Amino acid sequence: MYLIKANFVLVVLFGFYQIISAGDTFFKWRRLSLLTIYMLSLLLPTIDLSQLVNETASLDNVLPRITYNLPEVLVSPTRDLFYWPHLAVWLYAVVTLAMLLRMLWQAFVVFRMAQHCERATLNGTAVCLLTDDFSPFSFFRWIFVSPVNKTPSQLQQILMHEQAHVEQWHSVDALLSQLFVAAFWFNPAAWLMRLQVRNNLEYLADHYVINGGTDKKAYQYHLLAVAYRMNVATITNNFNVLPLKRRIMMMNKPASNPRARFKYLLFVPLAIALLAMNNTTIRANVQKKVVKTTKTTKKADASNKVYEVVEQMPTFPGGDAALMKYLAENIKYPVSAQKAKEQGRVVVQFIVEKDGAVTGVKTVRSVTPVLDAEAVRVIKAMPKWTPGRQGGQPVRVKYNVPVSFRLQ
Repeated sequence: MYLIKANFVLVVLFGFYQIISAGDTFFKWRRLSLLTIYMLSLLLPTIDLSQLVNETASLDNVLPRITYNLPEVLVSPTRDLFYWPHLAVWLYAVVTLAMLLRMLWQAFVVFRMAQHCERATLNGTAVCLLTDDFSPFSFFRWIFVSPVNKTPSQLQQILMHEQAHVEQWHSVDALLSQLFVAAFWFNPAAWLMRLQVRNNLEYLADHYVINGGTDKKAYQYHLLAVAYRMNVATITNNFNVLPLKRRIMMMNKPASNPRARFKYLLFVPLAIALLAMNNTTIRANVQKKVVKTTKTTKKADASNKVYEVVEQMPTFPGGDAALMKYLAENIKYPVSAQKAKEQGRVVVQFIVEKDGAVTGVKTVRSVTPVLDAEAVRVIKAMPKWTPGRQGGQPVRVKYNVPVSFRLQ
């Protein structure tokens, strides 16, 4: 459930980001927004406001003492030979692990290059010299560059570009975007967001170079000259990140009106709305329980009166043994509840109508939404009973059935 909520938040916030950031040149605000989206997608699904309404919890533990209680049903996890959610979990874990191992390997390659490369100082900047025909790149405090076949002005442009990445800690953004792709690889928004993060880091570095006094046209021609050189790894900040057409357009674009930056503050009400959406169901359920608990049946019409005990109690087809067998065979321990270590005693109330139909199914003692829903599902699916009788007439009779979910 957490994974679903986190991906939903990521999609909504990133979609909003795409709308409000289109065409502007607020690259620092873009970076802050992208990092905020990552943080909110992790944090918002974990914020639970149900504690604010816990004062109503005691109402859930109050059972009508005169209602007829059926024997307790014990439900424990079962191990099926094949269960497709297990396959989905294993697939997710294998792909995620493979992508994380790929990241670790790339980091190891860069680290090994940094340990074994020839060190030099170019224009006052400490660098690692590349021997192969790789594009210049940086990773945290390391700058990798080959001065071969480069003019002094081109070399200075490369060093300024990579110094921007180093000084502004762009490798943190690059790694974070890679981690999110590894964790949310099935979500296209994670891949698109990684692309936005990488492009925006290059916009920042490009403007750092241009604002440093470099001729814009000469710099753009230099980018085109190294456009198709091989990159070492996707976790590094590379000088020739594509598409160059977009980078050149951003360099030539006039600066946006500074007052337009305040549009990024719209993320605040959107985040609050997502938080409220995450907790709306909880509040609604609690309010519903309060209303149902405080209702009284004293004024009910005599013909529709619900009895707790009658002269001839309703019977399940096949008797009590068949009833307990039906419940034991049909109530399953939800896999998501097992993983979340959820267990406890759910009490479900229902009414056997005059025609034997089962109605009014509800939980009068709740554990978690997942466990509650499973118990209610099976009770609602019960076949018709033989109705109860009072004074020779069929009447409505209320039952409680306790269902204990217990992890072994």
